[in-house]
Amino acid sequence: MCFVYREVRPMKRFFIVLVLLCLSFTGIKAQILYCMSYADFQEGNWTELDTLKMKGRGQNHRIKTENDSLDKVLKDEAFAVSYHDTLFVNKAHMYYNGERFGKGYAPAYIYGRGQICFVSSLPRDNGASGVPAVISFGVMFGAIGAGLMAGAYEASLKEYYCFLVKREYEGGRKEARMIDDKFMEKYEESSPEFYAEYMSVKKQRKREAASHVLPLLKEWQLIQ
Repeated sequence: MCFVYREVRPMKRFFIVLVLLCLSFTGIKAQILYCMSYADFQEGNWTELDTLKMKGRGQNHRIKTENDSLDKVLKDEAFAVSYHDTLFVNKAHMYYNGERFGKGYAPAYIYGRGQICFVSSLPRDNGASGVPAVISFGVMFGAIGAGLMAGAYEASLKEYYCFLVKREYEGGRKEARMIDDKFMEKYEESSPEFYAEYMSVKKQRKREAASHVLPLLKEWQLIQ
């Protein structure tokens, strides 16, 4: 596997996270879509929405339309939403190590060959952070951008991690896996420079945090 490497100083990582979580809102395309399952996502089976409003903090967006029945579907059953070319994955029925994440949509990216990478706190910590949902960046980026900026700020506190959707079972239950030390071991031989940069952070908790992992994945063009 070949990567294009660009050196980025650690002190700049926080700002990279901010850009990653907000940059896609600069696009002009305004199509709003949703899909009902991971299989639908992989096969490109999307349904278009006329209107959509999103509220909440960076990792727990709530979605509303002008239809109460559709709102319930989006809240409890839908798998993902594509909003202005930005992907959000529904954490409802999503589990990690047997624990449920809780409800809400998290910003997501395409990892590798079609896997979904999203940022969230650990399930047991979900919603425990005291960081406000909207911070001063809202004036510049609007409500959605501000919510994501808040999520980036929370990620900078190293309480948030990057996860991949691992599989979806019949009935809608989904399992996620963390992009952690064990996951990164597969790059030790195939991409030693990438692995070395990941391992350059000495403490495991900081090394596995989204504030370290997310910019690294972007630098090496592993997410889009």
